Amino acid sequence: MKKKIVLATHGNFADGIYHSLEMVFGHQENIERICAYVDSSKDYQEVMKNCVKSHDYEKENLIVVTDVLGGSVNNEFMQYIMDYPFTLISGLNLPLLLELVMCSEEAVDESLRAIVKNAGSSITICNDLVVCGNHMDNNF
Repeated sequence: MKKKIVLATHGNFADGIYHSLEMVFGHQENIERICAYVDSSKDYQEVMKNCVKSHDYEKENLIVVTDVLGGSVNNEFMQYIMDYPFTLISGLNLPLLLELVMCSEEAVDESLRAIVKNAGSSITICNDLVVCGNHMDNNF
């Protein structure tokens, strides 16, 4: 089954991280972006609801990735988890997005937890990697 990824963030973060992804992999047909609260004339609650309700779950796995756990964008999608078979991930970062894109459509379901764990491990205080001045610790 094909995968569709929706990047849903506050402000223009979804566009920005998508453009970084494009630098590595080029244009991605299967990625949609929702830049919430940038246009005061749009009803973003309706946009997010339609994203989930109108998706064709028989043809594509839907993976929604939001920026902040407990933020308004994430909370909007949370209310649909019990009614629709999509995956909601919070904590969008580039390592997470790169792995999601690289993961084969056949393996995405069983790989999601490992992908999220790997992306989280990329967050580090780099100062802690430095030992004795400018020498790098080889354990990173």
